[in-house]
Amino acid sequence: MALGASLPFAILCLPAALTSTARAETDSEALECSKSASFLAPLDSPDRFKYAADREVEVLHLALTVTPDFKQRTIEGTATLRFKPIAKPVQEIKLDAVDLAIHTVTATENIQAYQLTADKLVITFTEPIPTGREASVTISYFAEPTEGLYFRTPEMGYKPGDTHLFTQGEEILARHWYPCFDSPNQKFTSEVSCRVPEGMTVISNGRLLEQTKDSAAGLDVFHWSQEKPHANYLITLVAGYLARIEDKYRDIPLAFYTPPSEIRYATNSFLGTKDMLAFYEQEIGVPYPWPKYDQICVNDFVEGGMENTTATTLTDSLLFTGATENIRSSDGVVAHELAHQWFGDLVTCKGFAAVSMGRMRCSPISLT
Repeated sequence: MALGASLPFAILCLPAALTSTARAETDSEALECSKSASFLAPLDSPDRFKYAADREVEVLHLALTVTPDFKQRTIEGTATLRFKPIAKPVQEIKLDAVDLAIHTVTATENIQAYQLTADKLVITFTEPIPTGREASVTISYFAEPTEGLYFRTPEMGYKPGDTHLFTQGEEILARHWYPCFDSPNQKFTSEVSCRVPEGMTVISNGRLLEQTKDSAAGLDVFHWSQEKPHANYLITLVAGYLARIEDKYRDIPLAFYTPPSEIRYATNSFLGTKDMLAFYEQEIGVPYPWPKYDQICVNDFVEGGMENTTATTLTDSLLFTGATENIRSSDGVVAHELAHQWFGDLVTCKGFAAVSMGRMRCSPISLT
């Protein structure tokens, strides 16, 4: 039975139903409830007033190069932002940046000065940049993030063979691991290069352009490119020791990643993905809009799932064995996050105050 589009997202937070099947679904669906906090908040709550940031410039492209240190749980990075002023000349830009140590700032325009505040990197140019002229800034930085990017290492009690890291951008956490315009009313193309120890894997948005070796440093380099514009909070990076199984829906590559010790559960947990893709394309009337779809389970994810463009991150608590498939299911979360590839990723609310619209649309369609 189809459920109407007006069905409130709160249905995902209801207690377990009476049947064992419904109870299995509730275990996974309940993981989504934390995302409802902002739009279920009291009317006078600050969470109700998340207005879109002013757009003095249009961001065109973001390029990140990141080298994580898994022992120290830090990263060295370089971020290059290409932009152009929209309505009037701009002499100063303010990037969101929290707890970043800035090494250098360079630009295609002459820089007069830059200043790092508690939550901004303010770059002042010698002359205003004319409307419509493309410019770029490149920031070299260091981060020891406590939010936005999370390590899972043996020193933290995780299995040595499962060492990895992952990011979580929603709502405004990306600023903790790279300087950016951290608002969903900017959509731009992006690319991520990540240098990791040999044997590790890196997943990010879009297509894998190349995998090379930095012989001098003894590191593998993965270069990913997202060629269709998307919002900043959807940029993802997962890196570490990960195992993979592959599949395909039409000409769309599908991949399912877990820490190596948990890969035996992946087939059960993602079995319905192809059928969900076929259903959504028919129901929505729009073909899957991206070049691939990855689902990556990580240790102790900070949410149930996160619909990063082309690469959803999921908690490994969704994984289950064939012996428990009659009492466990990951379908609720898998279907919900997949629906966001259309509602949230392809079509994005301009501010987080309206994020409920995307979630209310995905919840009914994933329960149909």
